[in-house]
Amino acid sequence: MYLKPILTIILTLSLFANILSAENTHLASLVSKQQILTKKITQAYKKKAKKSHILSKVKDLEEGQKRLKKMAIHNSEINNLFVFLNICLNDIKILIQKPYSNENAQQVADLGDSISEGSRYIAKS
Repeated sequence: MYLKPILTIILTLSLFANILSAENTHLASLVSKQQILTKKITQAYKKKAKKSHILSKVKDLEEGQKRLKKMAIHNSEINNLFVFLNICLNDIKILIQKPYSNENAQQVADLGDSISEGSRYIAKS
């Protein structure tokens, strides 16, 4: 008598858990790609690669941030973090346009680390 509603609830919860697991896997994959991109940007800048090459990686990083923003759970803290991450991205764009220096390279690396850490934090939230 009560078996059918209970089975329906169990199947619904199981399906919901599978959906959450798939979303978490996709989110973790996206964050991992973001971290790889920030490292590639830093390495390319330190190797004095063409600005267009570095900017294409920054553009990929921006696209990843947009996807992350769509997937994230939003609250005021996370929204503020996204504002900070956008500032970091813009600062990287500005630094890439400047002549190479060790100081600029360190700032690019620091900004990349901030983006990686911020993305990881968002994914855990």
